[in-house]
Order: sequence, then structure tokens, then C-alpha cells
Amino acid sequence: MKRILLTGAGPRGFVGRNLAPALGERYEVFTPSSRELNLCDYDLVARYLDEHRIGTVIHSALQNVLHAGPEDVMLHDLQMFYNLDRLSEQLDKLLYFGSGAEFDKRLPMENIREEDIGRSIPIWYYGLEKYIMTLHARKSRNIYNLRLFGIFGKYEHWQSKFISNLCCKAMYDLPLRIRQDCMFDYLYVDDLVPIVIWFLEHEPRFHDYNVCTGRPVSLREIADVVLEISGKALPVEVAKEGWNLAYTASCGRLEAEMGPLELHSFKDAVAELYAYYQAHAANIPYCELKKTR
Repeated sequence: MKRILLTGAGPRGFVGRNLAPALGERYEVFTPSSRELNLCDYDLVARYLDEHRIGTVIHSALQNVLHAGPEDVMLHDLQMFYNLDRLSEQLDKLLYFGSGAEFDKRLPMENIREEDIGRSIPIWYYGLEKYIMTLHARKSRNIYNLRLFGIFGKYEHWQSKFISNLCCKAMYDLPLRIRQDCMFDYLYVDDLVPIVIWFLEHEPRFHDYNVCTGRPVSLREIADVVLEISGKALPVEVAKEGWNLAYTASCGRLEAEMGPLELHSFKDAVAELYAYYQAHAANIPYCELKKTR
């Protein structure tokens, strides 16, 4: 049985927290908190991997951006990544999650492909750190970037994440708000699980993959889906007319190796998320939700 270190699976995590129970059904998964394992401490990480006989690392931990400036977040994230990189030779694989921001969000992304990396160098910290990681992964033996674009599901930060915020507002009969419409590629977090398992069980040809649906959807369409699921006729407020830059990608490289992705329908995925928030409404303070935009 594979022995996996999964980072970022604590109470404040999103991707790792969702992956942990599903992967735990197939593998022996270790999910230490940041207090138990400081990934910026190389000696501590080396000792942990050795003592727990870890063969694979899935790295989803990020610095908490609510309590640090962007330059500090970048420094922290790169320290974690390069500490794991230094130890990667003793691993079967190191998987981590990149971002569409690597392509530089100043430019539109319309069905963008992996080969387009480097078309422009990101100027914002988060995109730049992920771009740096990709360049390194491409030269490595066993580091793989599962590049995410839009991803949604339970445990995400409902105060700021678009689909969760809409679900919570609909639940409380508040207007749904959109800053500006644009085309997005949103992957349901439950659909990430079989993709991660595939990477654990196979030898990928490349070192970075767009992990997305290849099925773009507009933010206005998402709001309409939320209204349909909620059964409510609430106003949809759009702060700025026109279209913002697209944020969509091709999953052709991934499907060429995995085969056609078996995904939830978008409506079914949003319905599951809406039901989750209904069941946890006590954890969504109305006064705090009303302030979000």
C-alpha cells in the first residue's frame, strides 16, 4: 500500500481536505497539521518522510494569505516546494497543484494549452511562484504539476469563492452579485479525486497538465443554475457590464492519457454544494455573508 504525505488537509485546507477521505480508502495517508510539520523546516520534513516511510507526496498546502503579504506568501510557498523538491529523489512521485495564473492573468485564456506557458511572464506574486515551480517540474524526474483553473466544492472560503458565495446568498434570499461576467472553467472538487488517483497509479508522459473540464461556463450562467437549484427568483446584480478576460483551458493533454474525463454535470455538482450549505447553514453567519461582494 502506498504511504502518502498529503499536505494542506487541515481544517483550513480545501483541496487537501477534500482529497484526504477518498484517498484514505485506497492508501495509507498521513495528514499532519502545519503545527505538527513545518514544511519550511527542511530537517523536520526530511525526518518525517524517513520516520513514516513516505513514498509519495501530494502537496496542496499554501500560506494563509489572510495573515501575510503577497511577498511573504510567495517566499513561504517556494520554501515549502523546494524543501520537498530536495527530498524528491527518495520519493516515487511529488504531485502539486499549479494554477492558471501561471499563464499571466493580464491576458485572456481561451482554451489555453500547456504549450502556451511562457507566452508572458506573470507579474503578480502567486502566478509567478507557480510559473517558477512549473519550470522546475519540467526539468525534474518525478515532480508533476496538476494545474487547476476554477475549482469549487465544500470547505472552500465561501466569503470570497464565487460559486459557494452564490449558494450561501441564495440560501439566505440575498441578491446574487457578479463583478463582471466572464467565461470560466470550473472543476468540481470531487472530480479531482479520480484524476489524482490516476497520477498515483500511472507514469505520466509530461510534468504539467491542465486539470480542468474543457467545458467553459459564464458567471451569469452559474448564477442562473444556482437560482434554478434554489427555486428562488432573486435579483442578479452585475457591477460592470461587458466581458472580463476568459479563464478557460484545454484538457486535451490529460484526456489523451487518461481517456475522456467522467465528470459530474455542472448542475448536479452545484446542487450537491447547495445541499451541503443548507445542512451547515448554522456555520454561515448572515451578517457576515451580507457584507461580501
